[in-house]
Amino acid sequence: MGIIIKSSHILFCLLFLWVGILTTTDIGAATNVASNESQYPADLWDRIRGGFALKVPNTKAVHDIEDSYVQHPQNFYRILERGERYLYFIIEEIERRGMPAEIALLPIVESAFDPSAKSASSAVGLWQFIPATGKSFGLTQNAWHDDRRDVIAGTNAALDYLQFLHKRFDSWEIAIAAYNWGQTAIKRAVKRNLEKGKPTSFHHLKLPDETRHHVFKLLALKNIIANPAWYDIQLKAIPNRPYFSQVKVDNHIDTAIVAKLAGITLDEFKALNPAYNRPIVKVLNESRTILLPVDTVEVFQERINSFDEPLMTWHIYTVKRGDGINTLAKNNGVSRNQLRKMNGLTQKEKLKHGQRILLPQAPIPFGSDISIVRKKPNPIQYKQRTTVYTVKKGDTLYGIARRYGLTIKQIKSWNDNNENLSIGQQLILLRT
Repeated sequence: MGIIIKSSHILFCLLFLWVGILTTTDIGAATNVASNESQYPADLWDRIRGGFALKVPNTKAVHDIEDSYVQHPQNFYRILERGERYLYFIIEEIERRGMPAEIALLPIVESAFDPSAKSASSAVGLWQFIPATGKSFGLTQNAWHDDRRDVIAGTNAALDYLQFLHKRFDSWEIAIAAYNWGQTAIKRAVKRNLEKGKPTSFHHLKLPDETRHHVFKLLALKNIIANPAWYDIQLKAIPNRPYFSQVKVDNHIDTAIVAKLAGITLDEFKALNPAYNRPIVKVLNESRTILLPVDTVEVFQERINSFDEPLMTWHIYTVKRGDGINTLAKNNGVSRNQLRKMNGLTQKEKLKHGQRILLPQAPIPFGSDISIVRKKPNPIQYKQRTTVYTVKKGDTLYGIARRYGLTIKQIKSWNDNNENLSIGQQLILLRT
């Protein structure tokens, strides 16, 4: 008997096959998505472990260092807690450069993740740069700002240096040793072994105990992070996402005001921006970059755009001939020690003509402050409410006058009749 196939059956079969193909495709696509997502672990520690590449010798020296961390877990946890701010950025840079992930733990060895740490040899920052090495890697150091403590600049310089050392010695262990002892000293140690026909690997070089301990400390940390349960260490999970964002500021601004506008503590601001030596972010010819926690950036930008109060409680003053610490301190209502401390001046250091220093922002500034244009008001005006307004991009006298309910003529009269505005200029505004 022949088989009769109805057209409806054929259509049904084709439809079934089509749906099956689509379903299989969707499942495959979902599998691929899940696979891609699995490449990015939720915990940053897992990501760091995945990049470990250095071999750890099974020696008493390494195990003794492991014990030193394990026996004082609370100290260890405090160090790691400080590092939570910086680790995501550091491992991102390390992966981008193709370096072993163990390098991300080096700031534990160098500074215990304390960006304000300073050694007896004047090495500072997370990566402990001495002044000369810092300068050779383009890290600016002056009275206002020290890039050796800057999280981004310092990290990039340290990784540049370590890559340079690795290229020279073809060993990450030796590169780390050279970072601690100096490349010239390591070069001599390698040369001595070559002359004696000895191997030139890290474990065969004659190194100071401190330098060998430095490298072993990093390797011990690698062991602990790789298998914390073995050491009875409870690692707090760190979200595998950025902790901070970079924000541009265009005008001088107090660090305390930045913190207030961002809704963070001043200590948090300093932890992310440890390079600033003074309580202001000084902006000259171009914008400066500050770091803020990711979830505060939008709030900060909204608030600073609508903030119409002075951005500084200090002003930048250019020292005139005859100015002295005693006179300036007395006229500004601060002690000599406060003035010296604020400006990083030693007890014996004298002011120089043309030097720029910080002075407290008086209600009506005086002197020859280069950033404020003003005219001394008559006594009756002291009863009025005074605002020092910082000129922003796009500001006009008309716009400022309208915003504060003033006239252009009034603003000009309080500011030496100057009608040419410049970004960062500060204007005296008197309101009854």
